[in-house]
Amino acid sequence: MKKLISIAIILMLSICLVACSEVQSDENATQTITDMAGNVVTLPAEIDSIIDTWSAATDNLYNIGAAELLVSAHSACASSKWSQKVFPDIATLPDYSKSTAEELLKVNADMVIVSSQSKYEELTAVGVNAINLMYNSYDTFKQSTTIMGKALGGEYEKNAIAFCEYVDWVTEVCNEITKNTPEDQKPVIHYLFGNNPDNLFSTCGGGVIMEEWINMGGGKLATAPLGKGMGLKDVTAEEILATNPDIIVIDGAKAPEVYEALMKDKLWADIKAVKENRVYIIPYGCFAWGRLCGDTPLQALWMLDTLYPEQTKFDIVEETMKYYKDFKKCELTEAEAKEILRMK
Repeated sequence: MKKLISIAIILMLSICLVACSEVQSDENATQTITDMAGNVVTLPAEIDSIIDTWSAATDNLYNIGAAELLVSAHSACASSKWSQKVFPDIATLPDYSKSTAEELLKVNADMVIVSSQSKYEELTAVGVNAINLMYNSYDTFKQSTTIMGKALGGEYEKNAIAFCEYVDWVTEVCNEITKNTPEDQKPVIHYLFGNNPDNLFSTCGGGVIMEEWINMGGGKLATAPLGKGMGLKDVTAEEILATNPDIIVIDGAKAPEVYEALMKDKLWADIKAVKENRVYIIPYGCFAWGRLCGDTPLQALWMLDTLYPEQTKFDIVEETMKYYKDFKKCELTEAEAKEILRMK
């Protein structure tokens, strides 16, 4: 009898040890992800905490339902009233976007999102779980979202797949309406960064996402022939004015102020877009739609609707409401959608 009891105790202890071993193994389980820069990143198998050092990724986390995992809030996204409506806790989270590598290491988040290779190398050098999710086009936006979903797994991954399918739908809608428009009949669009009413010549060149959504919407970027990149520092005001755009679109938080300044500025008075009152303010949701942000798909639809309103089969107000409901799980009223769209 004593022998049987001893055997039973040994078996119970063995089972306990195996169970404890499995728990320990699960806690230390990892996954390998290749990020947007081609880095092979090792992260915990289960991501429970995320630090985002880049506002565009925060907005995209909303789209796949992963805001609950954030333990920090990038100020550029957290300051938006729409970001706070989508995820109220964003206003109470600390901002670690400018923290040092050592400070981030102490926080010990499961995943830290960065947007440059230099930042990735700086953080991983001290052991921070960094991943580079930077994108610069609609295709790479989908790739970045796919990687994000894969890293988080489960429902997040399913949501990422559904979101990428929506981006494909947007592309199809734009192509269908613009495919038969001759290149020489497409309107010339000037993109203006709406950051400073005292600087009315802040713009971008070709090869950036601004040019892509302008092209998708059926237009041509006025400054594309002047250079490439997010900024055209060596291009003169005279060169920009000489493009004489058919339409001007103004982006950013201060776009309304920039609009007022532009319409009063004598240098712009003879420009076709100003004379014909075809100057538009780009929508602003959780972040500026014209930049790299989670609402990037809607920006292409907005541009298409702005240029070809008689041919579009969707209502941009209704589509905005549907988008926020489907992806950000946020119910917008019609008035709120119009406010995001900055309708006059």
